[in-house]
Amino acid sequence: MVEFFTLSGFSAAKNIWLVFGLTLAAVSLFFYYTKKDRVALLLLTLGGMCLSVFCALSDPFLNFWDERFHALVAKNCMDTPLMPRLYPELPITEFNPMIWTHGYIWLHKQPLFIWQIALCFKLFGVSEFTLRLPSVVMATLMVPLCYRIGKLFIDRRLGYYTALSAAFSWFLLNLVSGHGVSDHNNVCFVFYVTASVWSWMEYVRSGRKWGWAVLTGVLSGCAILTKWLTGLLVYLVWGVYLLSNYRFRLKEWRIPQFVAALAITVAVFLPWQIFTLKAYPEVARVELGDNTAHFSLALEGHQQEHVFYLKTLPFLYIGDKDYNQITSEAIKFTPKRVLHILIILAGFGLLVYRSKRWEKRIPLVVTVLFVYLFFSLAKTKMPTYPFCVCVAGFMSIGMLCCCLEEIIQKFLKNGVAAFAVWFPMMAFVALYQFNFTWYRHHHISRYVWWRSAVIENVQDYKKLQEILPERTVLFNVRALEDWENYCTTAEAMFYTDAICYNFTPTKEQLQMLKEQGYHVAVLTHLPVPDYMMEDDEVQKIDGVKILYDL
Repeated sequence: MVEFFTLSGFSAAKNIWLVFGLTLAAVSLFFYYTKKDRVALLLLTLGGMCLSVFCALSDPFLNFWDERFHALVAKNCMDTPLMPRLYPELPITEFNPMIWTHGYIWLHKQPLFIWQIALCFKLFGVSEFTLRLPSVVMATLMVPLCYRIGKLFIDRRLGYYTALSAAFSWFLLNLVSGHGVSDHNNVCFVFYVTASVWSWMEYVRSGRKWGWAVLTGVLSGCAILTKWLTGLLVYLVWGVYLLSNYRFRLKEWRIPQFVAALAITVAVFLPWQIFTLKAYPEVARVELGDNTAHFSLALEGHQQEHVFYLKTLPFLYIGDKDYNQITSEAIKFTPKRVLHILIILAGFGLLVYRSKRWEKRIPLVVTVLFVYLFFSLAKTKMPTYPFCVCVAGFMSIGMLCCCLEEIIQKFLKNGVAAFAVWFPMMAFVALYQFNFTWYRHHHISRYVWWRSAVIENVQDYKKLQEILPERTVLFNVRALEDWENYCTTAEAMFYTDAICYNFTPTKEQLQMLKEQGYHVAVLTHLPVPDYMMEDDEVQKIDGVKILYDL
């Protein structure tokens, strides 16, 4: 517990954002208790924004694994958004162009989140923070979205506690930081799925007005254009609601609205699929095939047992400092994690029970069960897959907070005494979800053995940018160790404008590059062929030693 409150390891500038976030959230609790909901929500949203900024500033480098590729593709998309590329140009093809870590045209993921990052690069410059800025904005907007969903589902109390859970969701905040194999793509996806559900709930509340149906279709299309067909989830909610509320009285379904919304969704995501199949047919077909294969094959080593998502349930919504690799076999049922699972399931059970109306209960239960069953049956498993229904998890924790508030008010009639008990209890729940000890263990050099080396690499790359002329092809960009397929040049190309390779060219390749007007440079921290060392036209760069590249 003492370690939780230790801020060492982060700079003073970063800690200011953390302290502001915690302070605003604490003041928000006071205004909620005095039933000044608008002020409470505004302060909580600002507090969530500060926590997101803190996380976005945590790592002054590109994280492993996916963030490095997302950053580079977005940088190359700044001027050519319809041509997502991993390399700005590809004068030498040494790798299989169908492998997403080394190919030229990059269609490994849907493009919307890449376009958002590219727009931020265009407006505010290329940096680690502007890379994460769209995630900061979307994670911040999750707070009022979750408030409104909780309020529409039951009442203002559930709305506030759901928003509090979202603001302090350590897993969501860690995605904002770019850490791990899942980052901004998942923040964007979760945001658009949640937004589509919110829009649909407003549609129902408004008496099913056309405007909300149209917006629901647009947001669902954006979700698909971020991560693929799970973005259709809102239509499962919609369909189950119609069946549970109106049975087979089809006249009351207002089918034209449902069909129109679905058509808008298709109109948002389908043009990109058609365009890529025509413009980049080989790569597009491979990636579409891989999307389908996720269900029947465990791709890229992401194979887990069927109870994997039950084991990781507390990791997503509560967490503890002892988790290490979330996709490893090391995740086991411990007494603490079993208790966390029971707490979340109890909250979900109470949420279903207290919603009272079956047209609310049935869509909630069916949607959550469908998502967890579907991804449990799929062969490829990653912790973030079921996080698309995170608002249900946040509401489950929020419902437990509602019950705690009721118990306190029942036994403590004095308002001041009740507040004195309630406030530290809610602060504890929020801070426990924040899981700050885990966050420190994965974002400061004291605990991450490769962190200092990577930061040093970044400084070397920035120095390279100052000495490399335009149209440079840079060779030997790899670490001292041979990491085989893990050895990529994404960081070097992000921090410089050079085309980078982790090998040295043949004589023929070297001559071809010269004839095409490229300037050739090579790092000498690893062996260089004699014909390059003896060539006066080749720029030799000493003093740059890439220490770690994984």
